Amino acid sequence: MSNLRIGIGGIWHESNSFCERGVAPDDFVLRGRMAIGKDVIDKSDRQDEIAGFVEVLRKNSDVEIIPLLSAETWISGHLTADTVGFLEGILCQQLRSAGRLDGICFAPHGAMAGTTIADVDGHFLNVFREELGGRVPIVLALDCHAVVTRQMIELSTALVGSRTHPHVDVVETGMRAAKILLDTLSGKIKPVVVCHKIPILVPPPDDGTNSGALKELFDKFIAWDQIKGVISGSLCPCYAWQDVPEQGWAAVAVTDNDPELAQRLARELAQACWEARCRLLPETMYPPREAIRRAAAVDGCPVVITDSADTVGGGAPGDNTVLLEALLASRHDVDGLVLIHLPDPEAVSIVQKHLVGDTVTVRVGGKRDTMYCVPLTVTAQVLCITEGPITNDGKFIAEPMAETGGIVCLGIDNLRLVLTDCEIMGPQPSLYRKAGIEPFEAKIVTLKTGVGFKVTYGHVAKAVFRADCPGVVSYNLPRYKFSHVPRPMFPLDADAQWHLPICQRAAKGR
Repeated sequence: MSNLRIGIGGIWHESNSFCERGVAPDDFVLRGRMAIGKDVIDKSDRQDEIAGFVEVLRKNSDVEIIPLLSAETWISGHLTADTVGFLEGILCQQLRSAGRLDGICFAPHGAMAGTTIADVDGHFLNVFREELGGRVPIVLALDCHAVVTRQMIELSTALVGSRTHPHVDVVETGMRAAKILLDTLSGKIKPVVVCHKIPILVPPPDDGTNSGALKELFDKFIAWDQIKGVISGSLCPCYAWQDVPEQGWAAVAVTDNDPELAQRLARELAQACWEARCRLLPETMYPPREAIRRAAAVDGCPVVITDSADTVGGGAPGDNTVLLEALLASRHDVDGLVLIHLPDPEAVSIVQKHLVGDTVTVRVGGKRDTMYCVPLTVTAQVLCITEGPITNDGKFIAEPMAETGGIVCLGIDNLRLVLTDCEIMGPQPSLYRKAGIEPFEAKIVTLKTGVGFKVTYGHVAKAVFRADCPGVVSYNLPRYKFSHVPRPMFPLDADAQWHLPICQRAAKGR
């Protein structure tokens, strides 16, 4: 290899089909994180797949890194046609001005959908192929919750998914993708990709990939690393709240010019997933007041109650008030502090006009989530007025600090309601500490999270209860009307039957 010019970048968004809030260009430019050209790698605080690309590629003196585009924004609804066109225009401009490119490392999320294009990730791969032709190798680093499509398999040279949930290996995922690209360009390997789709649609289990059936399945393909001829293995348990035609889990095997081995491994993994399907169903969920009653009865603290349906990291607004309403009604039944956070810039602005110690009456929540709840009027004492940023305790975003805007804390007897200007990705204990509260000493901590609590609260939680609240990321999937997913699909169709196809097309290395 000599004088290799490698383009890098990524476009990241997880699209929730049941969220009314569409994604406009400004969501990337003003409310997200966008970098073009050299700015892509000028950020030294990156903790994502692109950081992994750079770490590997910079070690090779024969490689010139050509940064293209990095764009990401909060999970919400589908990308508008204007947004897809906006991102496509920038990507095309960057590719055309880059000159010769010998390979591409790219990090799409893998579950990006548009109002007019179901497979936006595949669409951007088409853009690469139209600009670069079919011979330039492209290796993808995906979130393991990608909805892997035919276009992704056919238009890429290889793809690798993250191997943890909560995702703590995103940098390593980028590193693995970059190594595959370099080995492909040097002629050391010739990737062959086989993907089997499995008709399963379930939310992430409480413990993610840390235990239980999902851990067993992930351990199965991770063990492929020890098999001669295997380049990579991935299992993509999809993003369950996306209503698209190619929905479902994906078992992916990448081998070195050995389609038979890739076929066998992918089939074995797909079959193991199907056999484990009943063990992958969500843990018991409780009505909000029942979850609070159970939490109050647990010895010790903290006890975590999760509102998965309002998970910001899954596309929810984060300001659903159903759980807050239950806490207000049940707070006197709890011996100790009860904590909850809502993003609500309007309420923050009102509280900021008062002094600590004042009593204030304000409408909170229910301003972004207008489908599943209404704002609540509370009368409370102002306990704290401050502002962010806060430390990114759980590494839920790429930066070490998380922006919050203004932060206020309201006290209603033993209930502490923390309000912020901004949404916050992941349950960050630093938010409560910024407001003068030690969350690990509270009796009940309510978190808008599906699995992320494992990272920041899992080591201290005396118990965890999942509240069955309404919202755009409910673990009760039958709440939603799926119109486009292939059927039958387990567990939407409880009696679904499925048999592996005899053969699945392999996409040979480019």
